[in-house]
Amino acid sequence: MLRAARLLIVPAFLLTVTTPSFAQMTTEQLLAQPPEKLAALKSDPHVAKAMKFLEVSDSRADVLKKADSVLDVVVMSEQREHPGQNALFWNAFRDRVRGQVQEEIDGFMLLSAQLYAERFTDAELDQLISFYSSGIGAKYFKERAALDRQEIDLASAWSDQVAPKVLEKVRANMNAGKVRQR
Repeated sequence: MLRAARLLIVPAFLLTVTTPSFAQMTTEQLLAQPPEKLAALKSDPHVAKAMKFLEVSDSRADVLKKADSVLDVVVMSEQREHPGQNALFWNAFRDRVRGQVQEEIDGFMLLSAQLYAERFTDAELDQLISFYSSGIGAKYFKERAALDRQEIDLASAWSDQVAPKVLEKVRANMNAGKVRQR
C-alpha cells in the first residue's frame, strides 16, 4: 500500500511541476504544418531570436546526443533482426544513420524554435540568450541533466520517507474524525 501510494505521489508531483498550464500547439499540429508555413517561420524575426536561444543553449548538441541514445537502441534491434552482419557493417550503418539525422536536424530545430517563440516574448528571449551566453548560464546548461536525474532520485527517496508519515497522519486524523462523528 505504501509503495503504491509513493508510486502515485512522485509521478503526480513531477507532472504538476513539469507540465505547462497553458495550451500550445500539439506535437501533431507542429508536424502537420504545410511547407509554406515552415518556410515562413525561417524569416520570422521572433522565431530567429528563438533559434539564437537554441544556439547559445547548445540545444542542437543535446538533441544529437539524445538521438545517439535512440540510435544505439535501433542498432541493437537491427542486429537482432540481421544477425549475420559484422561490426564493420554496423559501424557504417550507425555512421550513415547519424549523418542522416544531422542532415534532418535543422527542421527539428525550427519546430523547437517555434515552441519557444510561442511561449516567450522577444524581451524574454533576450534575457534567456544573455543568461545562456554567460558563464553561469553555460554551467547551468551543462549541469542541468545531472541535476534533473538527481532530483528524480531524490524525489523518489524522499517520498519513500515521507509517504509513511503522511499516510499515518491522514489515517490518524480520519480515525479521530470517525470517533467524533459517532
